[in-house]
Amino acid sequence: MLWMAVTLTGYFFNAVTALIDKYLLAGHIKAPAVYAFFVSLFSLFALLFMPFGFRFFGWQTTGLFLLSGMLFLYGLLVFYFSVQRWEISRASPLLGTVVSVTALSAVFLPGAFAEESFTLMHILALLLLISGGFLISFDLPLKRGENVSVKVIAAGITIGVSLLLLKYGYARANSNFISGFVWSRIGMFAAGLSLFTVPVFRAQILEALKQFSMASKPLRHTGWVFVINKICGGAAGFLITYATFLGPISFVQALSGIQYVFLLALVFPLSLRYPKVFGERLFFWDWFQRASAIAFISLGLWIFATSGIKLLLI
Repeated sequence: MLWMAVTLTGYFFNAVTALIDKYLLAGHIKAPAVYAFFVSLFSLFALLFMPFGFRFFGWQTTGLFLLSGMLFLYGLLVFYFSVQRWEISRASPLLGTVVSVTALSAVFLPGAFAEESFTLMHILALLLLISGGFLISFDLPLKRGENVSVKVIAAGITIGVSLLLLKYGYARANSNFISGFVWSRIGMFAAGLSLFTVPVFRAQILEALKQFSMASKPLRHTGWVFVINKICGGAAGFLITYATFLGPISFVQALSGIQYVFLLALVFPLSLRYPKVFGERLFFWDWFQRASAIAFISLGLWIFATSGIKLLLI
């Protein structure tokens, strides 16, 4: 199952990217709109793949890819707002869980996504993977006034719809991965440019561009950290997009649970070194709940890998 190996590698890079996102948004790049704009600029590196099979599919199919990329960036923008206030090891799992539920719900709708075949073991593995993400995201039992980030939920739905459009576009494009990937990244860049239409965002972006032109030592440090982060993010985006092209979107997204295992392993030592940035609640019940979540995710992966589930790819 090539798509599964590609997916897991992509989620490892996603975990690294999420940590650096938190580091930068905690003080180095305070405005999420600025961060999203620079992400959109780096998405243009996808143009390097144009010699390897890039083509135009007509306005409808190409429009699907462009819209997918635009929605993806808008989802990231909303997510960046939430990352500033929520623990990254909780915000990121909730995002992945909402994206998974969005992708899963779509296969029960009539149309292109209704062709995916479900068995009892298939559904059980999906539920275990999604439940693991939920357990990491919330403290149970839920208390009155529990802070559930509406922004993360909105971001997850937006990104989930983006990926569904991407998968549908691939179905219409007769399996041309490179073209879909490049067009979706062009869509991300277009979404980044659209941020200039919002006066507050435009002022923040122009001010950031002015500051970066000064090239002071702290800004150079931030710039290099951002570049490293976007290399990891680019690798993650490419791999997960490729996995979406190769495999069933519901499972590609449900496997995001493994990202949280990577994330927790990375966050713990960093929370000791940088408690103000990566601070985590380390009470016994928190760790018991997270250990249970990892067990759910591991069991879901084991059921998937050993039950011989056969999926019809959309």
